[in-house]
Amino acid sequence: MNAISKQPEDEIDEALAYHQGDMRATIAALLAEREFLLREIEYASLAMSYGFARGWKPGREKIAR
Repeated sequence: MNAISKQPEDEIDEALAYHQGDMRATIAALLAEREFLLREIEYASLAMSYGFARGWKPGREKIAR
């Protein structure tokens, strides 16, 4: 697979441009997408067996960087 990797700054600029530079709208859209993806992970975890996930369950814990 030969994907072009983007720099985080480029992705930030693209997200802001999509929302015409409105930072609040950009953040709101990202938070809504995050909630959607968390729900999707929760639904997928219901279909996974305990052994497949080795006991891991999705959580809402913050990932430190």
